[in-house]
Amino acid sequence: MLENSFFKIANEAPVMMWVADPNQNFIFFNSSWLDFRGETLEDEKAGNWVENIHCKDVTRVNRQFEKNFKNQKPYKLEYRLKRHDGTYRWILENGTPRFNKDDAFSGFIGSCVDIHEIKELEKRKEKFITAASHELRTPLTTLNVYLHLIDDYFKQNQLPDFGQYANGAIRQLNKVNNLIEQLLDLNKIQSGALSYEFREISFGVLASAIIDRMRILHPSRNILLKGKSEAVISCDPEKLSQAIENILNNSLKFSEEDTDILIMIKEDGKNVFLDVKDFGIGIAKEYLPKIFDRFYRIPGTKEETYPGLGMGLYLSQKIIKKHNGRINVESVENEYTKFSIQIPLI
Repeated sequence: MLENSFFKIANEAPVMMWVADPNQNFIFFNSSWLDFRGETLEDEKAGNWVENIHCKDVTRVNRQFEKNFKNQKPYKLEYRLKRHDGTYRWILENGTPRFNKDDAFSGFIGSCVDIHEIKELEKRKEKFITAASHELRTPLTTLNVYLHLIDDYFKQNQLPDFGQYANGAIRQLNKVNNLIEQLLDLNKIQSGALSYEFREISFGVLASAIIDRMRILHPSRNILLKGKSEAVISCDPEKLSQAIENILNNSLKFSEEDTDILIMIKEDGKNVFLDVKDFGIGIAKEYLPKIFDRFYRIPGTKEETYPGLGMGLYLSQKIIKKHNGRINVESVENEYTKFSIQIPLI
């Protein structure tokens, strides 16, 4: 009786919905689903809809459904499903396990939303960012050459004051170049096109090179290194260096000039660990779960005075996960923030 009442209500819902029993049999599709598909309830219950998932998505969808059905865990996935007019549309599906009053598993319920226009807009945005970034590279490269020539001229003619201006301009130009690289990497990650070239390297050597480079770029900051590691890891040195530098830049940005940046390295025979700790403004507890989200910036007047697009930590997390590693953060507001990286050894 209760299930029949739910079916009546679900048929009035503006989103597509379905219900599966504990044996993975689909027992219900609401009116919005049937209108989208242009099929009868009997055909959909017989599995006709599965045959109309895009060929590039069907294996992934089936694998996800089987896994979460077995584990009785919620899931979210995107896939292309054929509409009644024969066109494939991107669908966002949320699956949630059902349990009866005795807490016995009774199947799944799913809700689906057509997100095709959103996906198309994302594609256009990615193309625009890629095109704009490449267009900016040429004049920025030329500008970089001219600034270095000007800097050399000031040095040769012993004009240190003017040389400082040139160095400041070069640093700002490097920031713009880094933002462009982050935008391009973000696009590649979203499309799954960011390539990695793994090779074996000493983590200690990699970390030392990064720290030396950061000390040169930030001569006024006290960047301390404690611990060491001779461990060898398999990584893409350029990508992993970028991830660690993003974290270091974050610590430098959100701490005062007269405070230390503490870097600690250790290993346990299975993993190598790198901690980056600053003694700056910290992060309030409620913001910590979102700190690695794409484009996320902590709200508040104080934090808004710091530049950035909220991409660095997101990219770092994605890169570290690609290395089968982990990254965590802990912080106390107005006291410290510590990022901890773990990378498996070979």
